[in-house]
Amino acid sequence: MSNKALWYSEYIKRAFYLAKGKINKGIKRKGKSMQKLLTKVFAGKAFESKITSANAQKSEMWLGYFFGPCLVYMAFYGIAGTYLTQFYTDVLGMSGIILTFMPVISKVIDAITNIIMGRIIDKTRTKQGKARPWVLISGVCMAVAGVLLYAVPNWSPAVQIVWVCISYNLFFSFAFTIYNMSHALMVPLSTRNTKQRDSLAMMTSTGTSMIPGMLVTIILPIMINAIGVGAEAQGNWMLIMGILSMLAIPATLVEYYFTKERVTEESMNESGESKEEVVPFMKQLKACFTDKYWIMIMSFWVIYQIQNILSTNGMIYYSNWVLGNSVDSGTMNQVLVNAIGQAPLGFGIFILWPLVRKFGKRWVMQIGFVIAAIGSLLVLLNPANMGIVLGGLFIKSLGALPTYVIAAQMAESLDHIEWKNGFRADGFSASVNSIICTVSAGIGQSIILGGINHFDYIAPSSTAEVINQPDAMKAFFAFCFVGAPLVGYFAGAFIMTFFDIEKKMPQISADITARHKAEAEARGEVYISPEEKAAIEQEEQERKAEEKRIEELKTKCAKKGLNFEEEEAKYQAKLVEEAAKKAAKEAKKNRKK
Repeated sequence: MSNKALWYSEYIKRAFYLAKGKINKGIKRKGKSMQKLLTKVFAGKAFESKITSANAQKSEMWLGYFFGPCLVYMAFYGIAGTYLTQFYTDVLGMSGIILTFMPVISKVIDAITNIIMGRIIDKTRTKQGKARPWVLISGVCMAVAGVLLYAVPNWSPAVQIVWVCISYNLFFSFAFTIYNMSHALMVPLSTRNTKQRDSLAMMTSTGTSMIPGMLVTIILPIMINAIGVGAEAQGNWMLIMGILSMLAIPATLVEYYFTKERVTEESMNESGESKEEVVPFMKQLKACFTDKYWIMIMSFWVIYQIQNILSTNGMIYYSNWVLGNSVDSGTMNQVLVNAIGQAPLGFGIFILWPLVRKFGKRWVMQIGFVIAAIGSLLVLLNPANMGIVLGGLFIKSLGALPTYVIAAQMAESLDHIEWKNGFRADGFSASVNSIICTVSAGIGQSIILGGINHFDYIAPSSTAEVINQPDAMKAFFAFCFVGAPLVGYFAGAFIMTFFDIEKKMPQISADITARHKAEAEARGEVYISPEEKAAIEQEEQERKAEEKRIEELKTKCAKKGLNFEEEEAKYQAKLVEEAAKKAAKEAKKNRKK
């Protein structure tokens, strides 16, 4: 190579590194500016949480962890789940290689945005925490992106494909990524109290599956049947899905204002500034992929998400073409399949909570998943017999109830990482969780669309058109609906055999608290543990309640001419009697043990 060529090569190399350095500096400057803006905005009183207690409150459980997420997932399941695939195939009439592989290709983009969003959450430092602000921000993003999913212009097929690809990525890779990652951290960051955390996990799991599932699988089929399929029905689809998309805004407002990041607050000083350092990405990655509990729960999450997407997306086609022979006949099939076959998911939390408290999460999940697999097998062996299908699905749903505690198990694995390494890996774990959810959705949709393309699916021109789909097509829909869950639940039962972290949690929590106390004392600060805060708060509440009781008793005695000392003595005697009965009952229980 000549000297001139060497000079040009060196010049280009230096120019490249100079440009790269300027770009990195620009990104860092913008990142710091955004961080300062978030810190300033969320320091305002208008953004303060309605939850102030050190203990999880009923309003927090029902509004922040049930009602808010429930509304979000009503919107998500309706606009971006099962019916988006049907909209593409039966309304727009799309098919082919591009549509088949589009969901998977878009997930490559999504994987990148997930990693970026995980770092953003890790670096977020506000008085309201690091995840909650993004829950709030995500509401408007999901509403706008959800509307664009169905506002496909009636132009050439090429333009429609471009619109679908852009709107699909805008929703899944941007809007829902923000929500999904921040929401996934709400249970792990809520509290270190494992009993309270288990309750919050079950509430949010019920909220994101029970009511949204009823909407998608019972109410929407009737609505879809009414608005129809085919190109002329697109306006009706846009209207219905647009209304559903708007639910994301009030939903995220409720979730934001009725949640509290108690774990994040442990690393804040009195002015609300975080003392926690940002853990490098590679350090979090290493900590997670060397933690067996994290690997196990994430492995199960991958399996569960893929089989769940296949089952949910396949359910419409299964009801229409395996149990029926038209969209009209499939509507009532969907209602029956979900109203009866999935009934346990509605009241299941009332069964699950006592079982988990008595036997533990791991045991309940193992037994439950085996039951779910058996139910799936019954349906797979008799796919067209409505009676057996409903019975098998009822058994399957009963066994699937323990999936409500997965969020609590994820929180335990993150606590184990903190105990083992001295730092939390919330941002990276949220990235992986979101990547699993969105990539699984893409894989599931691609498998469904690929099967439809491969097995010669016959698209209906109207809801009343009677079609006898090819036998291979029917077998494919049956496998997606119950065959994939059969494999998934057996795999889940096997993984749970080794997930024994639950019995270690008391020691893990105690060690983390001791570490935080030592760190605070080293800085010359007074450390109050979450348990101590809760005890102080409970003591204060009891003191106020006692003062109020005495005040009310004095008022009552004054009105009725009673002697206060005598009435107080009666009350105290009653307390002693109740305490004695409780002690006797406890002693009897201990003797039985």
